[in-house]
Amino acid sequence: MIRYFLARGDRAGGAVINDGLTSVTCSNPPPSVEIATLGMKTWCDACGREGYIAPRGPRLRGNGPNGKPWALSGDINVCGCNPPPVFDAVRGMKMVLTAEDIAAFNGSSNLLSGATPADIPDALADESATYDEQVCVLIDTTLPQRYPYLIETNDGRIFSGRTNCNGQLPRVDTAADEDYTIYWGDDALAHKSWK
Repeated sequence: MIRYFLARGDRAGGAVINDGLTSVTCSNPPPSVEIATLGMKTWCDACGREGYIAPRGPRLRGNGPNGKPWALSGDINVCGCNPPPVFDAVRGMKMVLTAEDIAAFNGSSNLLSGATPADIPDALADESATYDEQVCVLIDTTLPQRYPYLIETNDGRIFSGRTNCNGQLPRVDTAADEDYTIYWGDDALAHKSWK
C-alpha cells in the first residue's frame, strides 16, 4: 500500500491545507511544497469553516519535527461537512506499507494509528481493536481555548479540564466503538465529577 505525503495547498473537495512545515519540503513534482502533519489548519469553501487534518487509515510510526504524525493521502478534513472531505495527493514523497508491515501488526498502535474499522484488512480485524477519538470545539468565537469540558465514558471514566489553544480535548481510548457524553461550559463546571 502506498500513501503520499500531504502538503500546504493540497485539496479535499472544497477544503485546502493552509499550513506546512517550512523545514520539510518536497519538490517532486515542482514546485517545492511544505509538507503537512496531522492537526494542521485547513479552510473549507463548501461549509465556510476552518478545519484541520485528521487521520484515517493505516500509517507507519513517524512524526515531523513538530512532534505530530505525517498527514497522508486518504486522511480527512474535519470541518462542518458530512461526510468529511478526503485529501488526495500524488508526489515523490510517499509512505510504503509492505505486506510484512501489515503481517507484523499485533493489535498495538505501531501501524494502524488513526485507522477506522473499515480501513483494517479482514486478516487484522479482531475483538482486541481499540478506538481512539479526539474532539475539537468549534465555537463561534475567536478564542475557543480554555473552554471547560467534562467527558464521561460508558465504562465510568471521567476526563475533565479546559480545551487547549486549538480547542482540542484529550484523546479518549475505548475498547469498542462506543458513545460518550461531553458536558460543556457551565454544565461541565457544575458536574459532580469536575476537578
